[in-house]
Amino acid sequence: IIRLSLPLLTEEYRQVLIKILNEKAEQTRKTIRHWREDAWNEIQRNEKEKKMSEDDKFRGKDELQKLVDDYTEKIKSLVEKKKNELV
Repeated sequence: IIRLSLPLLTEEYRQVLIKILNEKAEQTRKTIRHWREDAWNEIQRNEKEKKMSEDDKFRGKDELQKLVDDYTEKIKSLVEKKKNELV
């Protein structure tokens, strides 16, 4: 049997962990926005090259935004869950 004795979290350390959590969440949101921009540019390029119709372009934009919103909500809920665990 291995026993580890870990000290309790102090309020100061909890605040540091929450700050790190918020920074990581913002980095993730920035990455998602970057991917959205890349995908949108690809959709626009395909429409200009006549590989897709204008209707498909706007349908793709709507689906892309829905996907981004879903993942943003998942990030938000995970951050809230972790904050509650730290408190």
